[in-house]
Amino acid sequence: MYFKPSTSDPKSQNLMGRTIVSTDGTQSCTSMFKSYFNDEIYDFRHIYFKLEADVKDSRSFSSRVTLNDKLIDAAEDRVVMQSGCTKPSGVCQADLVLSPINFEISPKGYDAIAIDRTDYVVFNINVTNKGEDDAFRPELSLTLPRNIIFNRRQAIGDLTEEDVGHIKCITKQDEDLTNKVICSLSQELKVGASEVFGLSVITTNIEDLSQKKLVFDFNARVQEPSEELETLLGDNNQKVTIQVGYPAGIELLGRPLRERQPYSNDVKKGSSSPSTAKAIGPDVRHELEVSIAEGAQEDSFDNVVLEVNWPEYLGESEDYLLYLVHVSIEDPTEDNTYCVSNGLINEADVEDNTVRKRRRRSTDEEVPQDLAPVNCADTDTPGCRNFNCYITRLEKGNTIKFKFMARLWESTLFNVGNVNVTSFVNVTSVAQEDFVFGPEGKSAMKSQFYPSSATKRNYLWIIIGSVIAGILLLVLIIIVLWKCGFFKRKAPPTVRAEAHEQEAEG
Repeated sequence: MYFKPSTSDPKSQNLMGRTIVSTDGTQSCTSMFKSYFNDEIYDFRHIYFKLEADVKDSRSFSSRVTLNDKLIDAAEDRVVMQSGCTKPSGVCQADLVLSPINFEISPKGYDAIAIDRTDYVVFNINVTNKGEDDAFRPELSLTLPRNIIFNRRQAIGDLTEEDVGHIKCITKQDEDLTNKVICSLSQELKVGASEVFGLSVITTNIEDLSQKKLVFDFNARVQEPSEELETLLGDNNQKVTIQVGYPAGIELLGRPLRERQPYSNDVKKGSSSPSTAKAIGPDVRHELEVSIAEGAQEDSFDNVVLEVNWPEYLGESEDYLLYLVHVSIEDPTEDNTYCVSNGLINEADVEDNTVRKRRRRSTDEEVPQDLAPVNCADTDTPGCRNFNCYITRLEKGNTIKFKFMARLWESTLFNVGNVNVTSFVNVTSVAQEDFVFGPEGKSAMKSQFYPSSATKRNYLWIIIGSVIAGILLLVLIIIVLWKCGFFKRKAPPTVRAEAHEQEAEG
């Protein structure tokens, strides 16, 4: 069984020949066989069969025996083609859903493609079949922008290469010279199943700003014997737009004044609010320096906008964590830099109801638990509030310093263990167009706090243990000296005793 073109009619469709030999003398015989089609055939519903047959000479049949047209027509009605779909119609109703596509630019820290800096982009793909039937031979296509080269299909997250090895991707060029990546997914994507993988593209061929924005067009589709209703095609397509620009070279260098600080975790909530910043808790300072790198293309930037993400609250509650009291700015140019906090800095209507009252801890008290890190470098972290600082003009050679002065709100951390908080600042825009910001334009400042009361308790037990050990050592020394007769010495001679000895001798 095979395909072969018709030699008599070059325009005819492929023909498949099969010889049936009957030797048992029965009056009828049936033959069942599979047929295979090439990749150019997509719609199996419009394939027609024409049965042609004749009876060859044989020892059992006379040469006059023939298969007339009536018998051929009857046989043609019995030709059955079965698809992979088990439904009576032979067509399965699928519903592919292409999830919103996230991407990562290499090297890390870039949110846009920087000319001569970024190497490639990895797109995270997730295709799910939410239809009522299995999806047969699903495909994902990606239309590439100009100067973008497909690199490879790869595993992402916790997946391994073995998990995505069945996904095959190739590059094709359309008649309009547009390059496309075609990825063949599972042969049969079950209902509720997903295909998760990554697509990597190379960006090093971008040399200018002829394309300031790159649009990547993704589309998922099924093939026969599956189909998808037009009303369900809205979630098959996703477009990703990535900005292209020159690296700005604005550097942010941030650090905490003290990386580790003690605090008191036995401050109760009371009925009055603190009257001074000192009453809130220990002083916390995060310092930031802003400058232009030596190798930057531009010598100055106007209207530089810095976004500050500050860990103001504890999670989604209204309890303060790191209360921002003041922002100090050191700028060689007067009235060049300022911050707009939208009421975040030293809020006038703070009501915390804190009384710095300590309590005696019992021996059966629960051990303080460490607080989950509050990291404002992650934009999804609850409790982080943001505000902007503005630099009217930033020139190469000048360094502008910000000092974020805050207080750790101790009453929020009653009976809590170690605490890690991180503030985050990044450059969001400048007046000049066509510049993008990389990892040097971001800075995270982390402070760690530990309960000082726990440290005092440890010292107390050390002191008590030392005193007891000293007493035991002293007693042991006394016993040893007593056993050695140290306390039974012979009395020294006196004058009277010597006179008695002389009289006795005389």
